[in-house]
Amino acid sequence: MHVVHPLEMPLTDRSALAGIDANLLVALDALLAEKNVGRAARRVGLSPSAMSHALARARELLDDPILVRAGTTMVATPRARDMQPLLSDAVSLFAKALERKSRLDLLNERRTLRIAAVDFAQIHLLQSLAICLRKEAPLVTLVIVPFGATTFDELKSGVTSLAFAANRAAGMATQTLAEEPFVCVARSGHPALNKRLTAKRFAALDHVMIAPRGQMAGASDAALKRYGLRRRVALVVPTFLAAALAVAESELILTCAERSARQCAGWLSLSIFPPPIKLPPAALTMFWHPQTEADPFLAYVRGRAVELAAG
Repeated sequence: MHVVHPLEMPLTDRSALAGIDANLLVALDALLAEKNVGRAARRVGLSPSAMSHALARARELLDDPILVRAGTTMVATPRARDMQPLLSDAVSLFAKALERKSRLDLLNERRTLRIAAVDFAQIHLLQSLAICLRKEAPLVTLVIVPFGATTFDELKSGVTSLAFAANRAAGMATQTLAEEPFVCVARSGHPALNKRLTAKRFAALDHVMIAPRGQMAGASDAALKRYGLRRRVALVVPTFLAAALAVAESELILTCAERSARQCAGWLSLSIFPPPIKLPPAALTMFWHPQTEADPFLAYVRGRAVELAAG
């Protein structure tokens, strides 16, 4: 008699599995393997009476004796013999599906790790993370993409594993890694630097804004609003490098993270000065979807990112 493997069932028939206790399938698998109630009970950690009860339930479910006595031993019925290899496979697959990797083997970890990040994180954090991964998890391929409008959807779908930006998002797990003070940047010799820069004069200048998602307002706009002022954003670019190059060749003013500004101030001949308005520091935040919380490798990567940001 052919027994249909649960994974071979038409979708319309799988609802019949809803009423079956998975523990019963595990017990039945042990009974068919051991053909002895006592040994089967020890195999799965049940008492002999509990295993006897499971055998009775299985007989009722299948309308078959399953195991019958032959002298001093028990033998499987024809239906049980047909069922045994299929049931064993099904239980193994079920156990594998529920298995959680308990030990992280970085040297043998093989996967593609996709991270979305603003360019500040790409420059000041992810390069160091890439070096760590090459040493500690050499078979992992790291893919870094720009943080953008679809990033949070990609975190939800699992396409992207981590993101680094200053944004907030509902439904995401987050951790603030660092806070960076803002500075203003202009080309050396900019006429605005010849006299004290007030909030009003600052607002009257043409500004370049770094916005990976193309938004037209940022921390400076919120601060100027408290002064009753508005600035003119003349150019919006997705990266710091594009903004710095634009500033170096124009009368534009850029407000950005201090570390980024100091990194290229020398070779681009830029002047750095404090903003004439009070600005809260920029927070670098790490995002991930809660569904990846228990992944040992991703937990390792998040921990490494925290260590590198602190160092």
